[in-house]
Amino acid sequence: MRRDNDAYFTAPALAQALVDTLDILPGDEVLEPHAGGGAFVEALLRRTPAVVASDIAPLPGTGWYEQDFLTLLPTTTFDWVVGNPPFKDFEAHVAQALTIAPRVAFLLRLAAMESIGRIETWKVWPLRRVRVLAARPSFTGDGRSDSCAYGWFEWDRAWAGKPAEVVPCWSWRGVAS
Repeated sequence: MRRDNDAYFTAPALAQALVDTLDILPGDEVLEPHAGGGAFVEALLRRTPAVVASDIAPLPGTGWYEQDFLTLLPTTTFDWVVGNPPFKDFEAHVAQALTIAPRVAFLLRLAAMESIGRIETWKVWPLRRVRVLAARPSFTGDGRSDSCAYGWFEWDRAWAGKPAEVVPCWSWRGVAS
């Protein structure tokens, strides 16, 4: 049984390790549109104070904006959009993010790179880098992982051509890979 709104939260240690791979500057403005349990928000705040957090169903007491990211009509632009979007419509989330910010980083299943139907889509998106996670993360809070492989995908609208880097078996648990 799927959770409402695909509420599968990223563990804080993983969110921190992923954010630490990005070249976010202290003054960069970052949108986290899938704030969930707040792991990416906390990790991003360690890099820049300019973090805006929203979620389709924000947790009580967080102060995050209640917003369906796919219907967001931004009145401002951001330097980055970072987070863990629902996989069921990740393509729409990537497309929306790239209209809002020149740099995007999302945690996605590696299955995002599969299927004939996505060939043209991947030609359009300027994928800069993908880090294939060596260990499958848990999104349930009990340490159990699912049967899916995951990657940390980075896009840059200024990037052209093939990805600059594909990092296989990238370890986010402090073990050299």
